[in-house]
Amino acid sequence: MIGIAFVGSIGSCMPPEEERDAEDILLAKVYNKPLYLSDLDGMIPRSATPTDSSLIVNSFTERWVRENLMLYEAERNIPKDLNIDKLVRDYRASLILHNYEKQITETQLDSMISDDEIMEYYNQYEGHFQLETSIMRCKFMKLPSDAPDLAKAEKMWEEMKDGSSKKLENYCEENAITYQLEDSIWVNKDELASEFPKDVLSSMKEGKEFKQKKEDYVYYVRVMEVQSKNNEPPLSYIRNQVSKFILHNRKLELVNKMREELYQKAERKGHVKYYN
Repeated sequence: MIGIAFVGSIGSCMPPEEERDAEDILLAKVYNKPLYLSDLDGMIPRSATPTDSSLIVNSFTERWVRENLMLYEAERNIPKDLNIDKLVRDYRASLILHNYEKQITETQLDSMISDDEIMEYYNQYEGHFQLETSIMRCKFMKLPSDAPDLAKAEKMWEEMKDGSSKKLENYCEENAITYQLEDSIWVNKDELASEFPKDVLSSMKEGKEFKQKKEDYVYYVRVMEVQSKNNEPPLSYIRNQVSKFILHNRKLELVNKMREELYQKAERKGHVKYYN
């Protein structure tokens, strides 16, 4: 068995028949197109057992046969008005442009965004953001009912009215199934559905504070504020989203500026000509 390491696509870089080793193994053939073992160079990890290697070779060969049967049929049915060469040129051009724009943004884009910029954008587009589901600013803990020092944890929870408790955070880090102890964090209610029973979720309303034991868990909940679906989200909840919008706009401005500068430079040097 030949030991090889994983690479990407093959098939497009197969050596000509005359360059192949005489001992190369023919694996399959679709019409007149062959697949040799050497074409799989890079597909089999060096650590693979003979059984694993055989499975990889067989699996790839099966996929290759089906793909090339489809390709053969597709080539036989190319519409007469389909200009493949033009499509390839256009696709190549779009890949080159995309890669160049990526280089520009990676080397020249200012990714630092100040709080003032975020606030300005948020205020400018007030009303454009809407919540798709209700969110809550709340604290909660989900603890196993047999968690150690549960009474001590409950006392720390009761004493934590404002801010957070480092000792309680450490306790939750070791024992809680899930928790959130910060005042300013907004939580998507739907995201809690996998960890909170329906009756606990339905009780989580603005101003509500409760402890509820259910099956093997104890739930501690304190809800400070609720924003309903379709309302304007608070800035802290969509801060990352706003930052992405700002960076996207900067990228567009940078690329458009580069395009215009290239055009103006080429036109001045006579490299751009229009013909009526």
